[in-house]
Amino acid sequence: MPLKPRSSLSALAALALSACASTPEPAPLAESSGAQLYQGLCSSCHGPTARGDGPIAPLIKIGVPDLTLLSQRSGGTFPTDAVRRTIDGRYESYAHGARDMPVWGSRLYDGASTNDPAARARTDERIANLVEYLRSLQH
Repeated sequence: MPLKPRSSLSALAALALSACASTPEPAPLAESSGAQLYQGLCSSCHGPTARGDGPIAPLIKIGVPDLTLLSQRSGGTFPTDAVRRTIDGRYESYAHGARDMPVWGSRLYDGASTNDPAARARTDERIANLVEYLRSLQH
């Protein structure tokens, strides 16, 4: 018996969530490379190769961008600052409307106080590692 569209969406959501639940626990943030951070934080939506085809992608109404094309979409230059701000989210501009992507800046503090300068430096380094990993994926 064919599934109704609503049932299909529910089944797809359950499948996607179970795929996320079955992925291994990411490495502690303090020890994570850009690639490890990407796999732990981004791949469920953007896919394992950053092409926008992760298991959660079909559930996102606006679509999930192919992160391997960031330089191409920016006239051949990797948009380092824009990528950093998008990942970080600590410096969000509310004038541009709601975000569809989770904010990772605060999550990357790994339990430390956001007022701690050393924690801020570690978080900035993690984001820089992730940005450099995304730069390495460009076509």
